[in-house]
Amino acid sequence: MNSDPSRSFETFYDDVKDHVYRAILLSSRRPAQAEDAVAEAFARAWERWDTVGRLGNPTGWVVRTAMNIYSTDWRIWRREVQAPPPATVTTDSSSDDELIQLVWQLPRRQRQVVALRVLADLSENETARLLNINPKTVSVHLHRALSGLRAAMTSLQGGTDQWMTATSPDR
Repeated sequence: MNSDPSRSFETFYDDVKDHVYRAILLSSRRPAQAEDAVAEAFARAWERWDTVGRLGNPTGWVVRTAMNIYSTDWRIWRREVQAPPPATVTTDSSSDDELIQLVWQLPRRQRQVVALRVLADLSENETARLLNINPKTVSVHLHRALSGLRAAMTSLQGGTDQWMTATSPDR
């Protein structure tokens, strides 16, 4: 999702806002807080668009900023509420709902890697920089997450894994 430096902020926002929100939501499991963090990140990007728009990957900058905002605010929220509220997601397919619920059950780092690599379409290196981990660790977390999701979906669907064949990184 790299950006042409000459395009306007409005075009950039329209092109990537849904991807950024889904990445933060998938990582955080808190729709209202994810929306707040994404809105604040885009507001900061707009304030600095002359600089951010010229970056090699302004989407990565917005995602990183939103994750940092979420993490900072989370330190406050965790004192208020210990367990995340059960998130409800409305999609066109019950298997999408099941998949989202399964992703939300993954360990935090695996959720973050899935959100950044799959939804935000960041590279392995960009994801590693954002999360302050080694690029190989990104690969390991993604592999473990997809393997766990494949196994969980296979057991939910009675032993068939057709849906994962198309999304497998090995194929």
